[in-house]
Amino acid sequence: MCSKFYFITFITVCLFILSCHQKRNADYIIKDACIYTMNEKNDTVQAMAVINGKIVAIGSNAAVLDDYRSDSIISLRRKYLYPAFIDAHAHFFGLAYALGECNLFGSRSIHDIIHRLKYFYKNNPERKWIVGRGWDQNLFSNKSFPNKETLDSIFKDIPVCLTRVDGHAIWTNSKAIEIAGIKTFTSVNGGEILLNEQNEPSGIFIDNATQLIEQYIPKFSKKELLPLLKKAEKLCWENNIHCVHDAGLDLWQIQLLDSLQKTGELKIKIYAMALFNHANLNYFLKNGLIEKERLKVKSFKIYSDGALGSRGALLKQKYADIDETKQRNEFGLLLIGKDSLDKILKLLYEKNFQVCTHAIGDSANALILEMYARHLRQPNNKRWRIEHAQIVDKKDLHYFKRYNIIPSVQPTHAISDRFWAMKRLGVFRLSNAYAYQSLWQQNQLLALGTDFPVEEVSPLKTFFAAVFRRNYDLSDTVSFQSNEALSRLQTLRGMTIDAAYAAFMEKEIGSLETGKYADFIILDFDLMKISREELSQAILNDKSK
Repeated sequence: MCSKFYFITFITVCLFILSCHQKRNADYIIKDACIYTMNEKNDTVQAMAVINGKIVAIGSNAAVLDDYRSDSIISLRRKYLYPAFIDAHAHFFGLAYALGECNLFGSRSIHDIIHRLKYFYKNNPERKWIVGRGWDQNLFSNKSFPNKETLDSIFKDIPVCLTRVDGHAIWTNSKAIEIAGIKTFTSVNGGEILLNEQNEPSGIFIDNATQLIEQYIPKFSKKELLPLLKKAEKLCWENNIHCVHDAGLDLWQIQLLDSLQKTGELKIKIYAMALFNHANLNYFLKNGLIEKERLKVKSFKIYSDGALGSRGALLKQKYADIDETKQRNEFGLLLIGKDSLDKILKLLYEKNFQVCTHAIGDSANALILEMYARHLRQPNNKRWRIEHAQIVDKKDLHYFKRYNIIPSVQPTHAISDRFWAMKRLGVFRLSNAYAYQSLWQQNQLLALGTDFPVEEVSPLKTFFAAVFRRNYDLSDTVSFQSNEALSRLQTLRGMTIDAAYAAFMEKEIGSLETGKYADFIILDFDLMKISREELSQAILNDKSK
């Protein structure tokens, strides 16, 4: 009787133990992988189980397979799995527009540009304006700004507006200037109209002055925009970017994204920075933040200065090469008044909006950091950002740490600008430029982006530029300011979890952890170990596809 009792008890205990370890069904399980989780400890694991798009288990093969089963078990055979890339500063709408305009990126001569414009107009004869983007006078043999006469000789009766690669200057012909009614004495706060030897507009408009022309350019309709936005999304998917921080959108653009995501026509995640203007401000003050799975609007984008390439970045000392130009603003341009900025920051702080301010020159960065400090408390979780932080005086770096300010930088700019930045800045100031390691040291994080379409849609180039500070084809022999290079881990975190943190999304994406979205990418190579030469080849091969 006693033995029978113990036997029944034993069976009961066994059944209880088995029931406790009963496996749950997962939608799919990935195993035999090298998974870089980007969690707090930067753990590397082998497997994960996913249910309804979220990670329910992640760890060793044994641990995950002990608790979960699935009809879909995928062996990656030691391939490398990472959190999907997040582009912390880009222009998704800007990329869509660029895909519908004349592509001038990489043009090395006026002759090449004219050839591209003729071809574009021949294939788009219905266009009322010829619009293009991507020219950069630094690639021309004489390094000088072009003029309207060149365009006039080919396009007399149709207006032409060509945006510089950085988006902070335009090159127009006489017809566009005539339509806009611009005279020699026209002036713009925070902008400049370059004049020729006859004291007439030369055709180059910088920063806020570009609006004088751009307001007359016909806008793309929704019907025209949709295929362009889909192309932009496809480019992002192909380059493993699943989330984009769009650095400056108008309300209608945000609403269009929302409608396209609702219908499923767009699926990419967008963290939209609303451009600071009265219409956007009034709408979001009345309606509040937008917090959806694929669309979030919690911040405002402010421009404090222009770009270094067009000499609009605001510097503490005058441009080293300003005498080579007809520009009158020797120190660059301040695009917003200090009193206005102070009021804006006070309001946005009180209303709990994140502030993301474009600041490139050392004077602009000093000004914005000081003004942030007036409004931010120590400590705070506002996560206010400096977009670009391109030239920061070393004595101003402490603001980032003291006030939890996030630097949002684009490493590919260091490679694109390296051959002419010294001419703009001189040797001393150049040491304060593209200083990513110095910036990282302040808060141990950086949000990394590409700034497309200013640069290519290529996170691999971001990684290469940040880590190796060399040309992508290794045609140079010396790394550019190698002391400011980032480690591989710093860079990968900047493209994933740090970028998520900069958008208040670190509990959803950016790392592969239980409870987060299974938002991942798979690569054939190990970013933590791949050689400089092998990564260079991967980038060049990808470009040739």
